[in-house]
Amino acid sequence: MNTQYTSPQKKLAPKKAVKSAIWWAGVLVLSVFFLFPFVIMVCRSFFTTAESLSSGAGLIPRKGFYARSYVQALDKEFLNYLGNTVIVVLVNVIGKPLTAAMAAYAFVKVKFRGRKILFNVAMCTIMLPSILTMIPVYKIFVDIGWTDSLLPLTVPAFFGGGFINIFLIMQFIRSLPKDMDEAAIIDGANVVCLMFRITFPLVLPVIALVAVQSFFVSWNDFVGPLMYINDARLYTLSVGIYNRFFTFASIADTQPNVQMATGVLVMIPPMIVFMLFQKQLIEGVTFTGIKA
Repeated sequence: MNTQYTSPQKKLAPKKAVKSAIWWAGVLVLSVFFLFPFVIMVCRSFFTTAESLSSGAGLIPRKGFYARSYVQALDKEFLNYLGNTVIVVLVNVIGKPLTAAMAAYAFVKVKFRGRKILFNVAMCTIMLPSILTMIPVYKIFVDIGWTDSLLPLTVPAFFGGGFINIFLIMQFIRSLPKDMDEAAIIDGANVVCLMFRITFPLVLPVIALVAVQSFFVSWNDFVGPLMYINDARLYTLSVGIYNRFFTFASIADTQPNVQMATGVLVMIPPMIVFMLFQKQLIEGVTFTGIKA
């Protein structure tokens, strides 16, 4: 009597296909749900002014794509806000990862008196809500005369950007073997050489993670510029666009297409940064979860 044998893998293949189809269908539905507002913003940025003000406007422009709204959005004020934002972002992207990595190296590799006490005190600051320190920090900047300038948005970047960044890099440095440092010391390497030529290249994924996070935080920061800057010439994009379209609502009421075009322009740099550093960002998050 002939019996036909079916392997367990062939039995499980249809189930895996069904699960995979359900998974991708769910991902597709969620993607459409979350991307739909951005699609509306991009499409309506190409509307004419009259079409954007009409109540029956659909998703696709009826009179063709009208690109003049982008020309109107890229005016002198927008470019001024963009320049201020670029200065703040560059300083934060350079200052936060650099100083956080140096502080993390000092906590892990350098032995000094009171290191454990200082570390415990710094760890306690992670549990403090930022709202508690907002008023004292603002008072300090007022007393030293830094308001109405970009200094409150740039100088604090050279203090690590919060102890959470330092702690994340510390977890990476602790996992590195000590043999490399000992061999480098025998070869005559000093602390600076150990830090910048041996340790930092090995912990580059988490440094890149801190840098990318610093970019997004600085680019989207609204409370900081709103608190410290009153001069319109020093506004960043977040505060400048808010004052342009929501405080003085005439432009938003009469030119919604320009408002949508401005939103698209502001959204482009974060998208480019995420696409360029997606691999480093995912690796940094993954390694951070493993090390922590």
